[in-house]
Amino acid sequence: MEALGQTDSATNGCLRNPACYKPPPGEEAIIPWLSHTERAARTASTVSAMLEDADVTIIESILTRCALEADEKVNKEDPELRGQDPTREQCKKVVRREGNREVTRAMELGTRKHELALDCIRAAVAEDFAKHVSVTPTYQKAPNTGLWRWVDPKQVKEWLQIGLKSMLWGALVPDIVIHAPGNPNQAQRVYDLKFPCPRENDPSWGKYTSGQPHHPKNQGDMYQEALRLKKKDVSFSTPSGIK
Repeated sequence: MEALGQTDSATNGCLRNPACYKPPPGEEAIIPWLSHTERAARTASTVSAMLEDADVTIIESILTRCALEADEKVNKEDPELRGQDPTREQCKKVVRREGNREVTRAMELGTRKHELALDCIRAAVAEDFAKHVSVTPTYQKAPNTGLWRWVDPKQVKEWLQIGLKSMLWGALVPDIVIHAPGNPNQAQRVYDLKFPCPRENDPSWGKYTSGQPHHPKNQGDMYQEALRLKKKDVSFSTPSGIK
């Protein structure tokens, strides 16, 4: 995530991108549920019904609509913007510090827009596409096989509640995944919400920095690798459309 260039969620570096969470020195994260997940995956059918292109187009229209609505709502409710798009100078402005990190206006706006858009998407896909669409799913690599597998949200919530953030070291958390019915491990498309700031900027993938587990790759690279997708199947969802 860049301070200027796109208003991605300011919390993406930690809660949504657990690369922030590093296990204590000398301690390797143990992921006990994965062996069960892999057994279940092996017994499932290897060929599952994927969505038709027409359905994917409908879902993409939902993503665009929700991103646009969130963008407009946050801009309208912001006392400084009053419905206007932020300028380049406003996007660059540092509004506070979180530890050693500067939080810009772009990042602050992005956090708010991100949350609203995700809530909108969850509600919109719940009726017709619940089995095919996962919002902010977590994927982790099994240490014994090296395979990436979906993690049950209940397990993720439990780890966070009891302070075991290190269990999510190196996990991937894309915003939206279209997949085989009921099987997030068999991905068809992946999308990350991006809110360019200013609007005319092009969206870009957040890069992993030195010390993070996937350095020097970026988010898009890792989504392709982990979920075995082609580049064309990994996209940005912005207020201006899918890119």
